[in-house]
Amino acid sequence: MTQPVPPRTSAHKPYLDAIRATLQAAFCIENFESQVVERHNKPEVEVKSSKQLLLNPVTISRNQNERILIEGSVNSVRISIGVKQADDLEKILCKRLMRFMMQRADDFHILRRKPIPEYDISFLITNFHAETMYKHRLVDFIIYFLEEIDKEISEMKLAEDGIFKFHPSLMAVSYLGFMFQAINIFSVDNTSRSSSISKRKQILIHSLFQVGSIICSIIAFTAIYLRKEQGNKSHFTSWHGLIGLTVFIWSLLQSTGGLLLTILQRYIRSLGLTHAKLRIYHATSGVLLFTMSCFVIVLGLASNWFKTKMPDGKIIYSGIFYLLTSKTIVGASSGMATEIINHMKSFPSGYLVAYLISLNFYQHFVDFLEEEEARTTCSRCIAEFDAGKLPI
Repeated sequence: MTQPVPPRTSAHKPYLDAIRATLQAAFCIENFESQVVERHNKPEVEVKSSKQLLLNPVTISRNQNERILIEGSVNSVRISIGVKQADDLEKILCKRLMRFMMQRADDFHILRRKPIPEYDISFLITNFHAETMYKHRLVDFIIYFLEEIDKEISEMKLAEDGIFKFHPSLMAVSYLGFMFQAINIFSVDNTSRSSSISKRKQILIHSLFQVGSIICSIIAFTAIYLRKEQGNKSHFTSWHGLIGLTVFIWSLLQSTGGLLLTILQRYIRSLGLTHAKLRIYHATSGVLLFTMSCFVIVLGLASNWFKTKMPDGKIIYSGIFYLLTSKTIVGASSGMATEIINHMKSFPSGYLVAYLISLNFYQHFVDFLEEEEARTTCSRCIAEFDAGKLPI
């Protein structure tokens, strides 16, 4: 309540001036005891016991989506705000922000827990609030809220459409593009690969694909990290973030191990280690790494950002899971890992995969992710509120 009101922009000035003048007139409220029950004082704007105690409601509209409804009475004022929502992304951001605020309505004394229909948020100010708070500061707060809520949603939207967009695209290119081709170059079932390619050329092509994968993943990881820093948000708070960090570090170690395996062959032999066995370990680790990377991508498909861009993602879920367990991917490993791959090749024909590619599994899986995401978001928002980082 003690924060100074920032200067208003010229575009909003007439709209905010009209709201300020109306609120100053509507805040002429006083104590009014109930005429039905002795020593009871109810907000007449809510109970509406008599039309004589109510003032005519005033709607101030800047456009079709941005408006405010001010309902006055003898002892209370109800203020309902419709926030500007130009597209689906702004609607989702506004809904999440309002849901967070309403969960804290017990601490936010003038906030109405449930908004009026067709409006996004409502405030209820009674004569008790007017007796303990300065009326002009209440008016300043409403004006400040109107300015900041629009600014906050705009900044959140810019964050969603800014540097963050490089994260999902480059991660998909890194793992589903470069890493897949790097593994597939050694596939014994790869009919697109010419049989005249020597083993040395295969290793060179594999290395080039892996370099491209590492470069894309580093850029994508940097993009999401910078975006979190710009928004002052915690890092690695979701399953997607935690497992994604594990896969990212794993991929760096995997590439380092493959590089050392290639350039230190003589030193490995001098240590008494079998080069063929180390290649089997490297190939098996690569297949498991690719499997985990596909799982991380599926976790990303359940995020709110992806739902905003593609509301019906069941086909994408099916494609990713089928790609994850398909015979092409399972067979895309070094020929020296034949025993392990033969066991894995039987996996796609089992009943488990038939269940994985069913829509019922995806529905349960996405519901679980949404519940976990809601818990994480709620806990993070409460921590930010307690730390004084409330966006208003």
